[in-house]
Amino acid sequence: MKILHTADWHIGKLLEGKSRLEEQRIVLEQFVSIADETEADVICIAGDVFDNGHPSAGAEMLLYHTLKELSRQGQRLVVLIAGNHDQPSRLEAIVPLAREHGIIIYGTPKTKIPSGKYGNFEIESLEEGVFSFSHKGEKAVFVCVPYVSEKTLNEVLYREEDSDEKRAADYAAKIGELFQKKASRYEYNTINILMSHVFTLGCKKDGSEQGIMLGNSYLLPPEVFPPKAQYVALGHVHRPQKVVGSHGRIRYSGSPLPYRLQETVIAKQCSLVTLHPQKEAVVEDFYFDNPKPIEKWICKSYDEALKKCEENQNRPCYVYLQIYTDTYIREEQLKELKSRKEDILEVIPVFPETETPKKGTVFTEKSFLELFLDYYQKKKGVLPEEEIVETLQEILIKEDENEADFHENEGIK
Repeated sequence: MKILHTADWHIGKLLEGKSRLEEQRIVLEQFVSIADETEADVICIAGDVFDNGHPSAGAEMLLYHTLKELSRQGQRLVVLIAGNHDQPSRLEAIVPLAREHGIIIYGTPKTKIPSGKYGNFEIESLEEGVFSFSHKGEKAVFVCVPYVSEKTLNEVLYREEDSDEKRAADYAAKIGELFQKKASRYEYNTINILMSHVFTLGCKKDGSEQGIMLGNSYLLPPEVFPPKAQYVALGHVHRPQKVVGSHGRIRYSGSPLPYRLQETVIAKQCSLVTLHPQKEAVVEDFYFDNPKPIEKWICKSYDEALKKCEENQNRPCYVYLQIYTDTYIREEQLKELKSRKEDILEVIPVFPETETPKKGTVFTEKSFLELFLDYYQKKKGVLPEEEIVETLQEILIKEDENEADFHENEGIK
């Protein structure tokens, strides 16, 4: 049985207020082509199909069109779980139509689908988050655990009297118990799959994923995943990777597009997993062509920046433009740069540390957090306490999210 693993589509996500829907359409068309060319039997989408709980009409239309194309009128099974960016009830609202096309949707860990016909497949629902089906003479058992929200933690894992500290300390053990309970449905002669949307210990993040964590308390070690699961298809982390210590059995597919500058250092992909009962998974990676890369240009002067914009005027790419200068970039200069290159996301002037530039002058670029730490240390003589830094980071993250939501809402209007 061939299973194509993907996650973290984030349809509707903005980049500095700019819509990415056209790029997402192109890359999802590539994904459909990969599914057809590899003759995948099942599509596993491990959460975060949307970027927020209230997607635009355009984002919803792109998702539904892609799911329909993937299902091939019910000839291919599509299994979708909710991530932390998705609204479970909104995803499950399309179940009556999706079922006809062989599309199975789990919004929460408590979702139990009805048994019966899904497209051309006969599905047996075993319990919450678990189903089985037979295809090409092989039987498969799927365990599907969507993102476990704080509300779901209270409903599924914890008792009301548990303290926050106890809940954090018990998280990995409780999730492990949840996985093991559902994995009891695995059989010796079946193909056994687990899908989930979680963070794991040792995973390499690019800064796009935010999770509920206290230290490492909410990071799952690989041993919590059931050994009987031949392949664990994960979502939540945008960088494709094998989970440390899993020997490639547990993987993040990553997102199909880079969603910020930090994500551009590694190629984006999906994974084709070939499975047979009682045998190890064979995994092959397929890479996406990015229709519009995110780039950072570093220019030693305004004139150099203007020339580079002219040279790349017709090349599709988003640009963070860093210019070394001893004066501020004037408004008319910004307009001139953007008239040469439309998709400049941000112009970052980098000033010398000294007021008078001279040979050997060192230029620096500092984030808001770094500037705050410098200011605090200068005024107080010491660095701020860790709680202050964490609070500031939370505020900055929330500010970025609010700004993105504002731009998206403006776009809908």
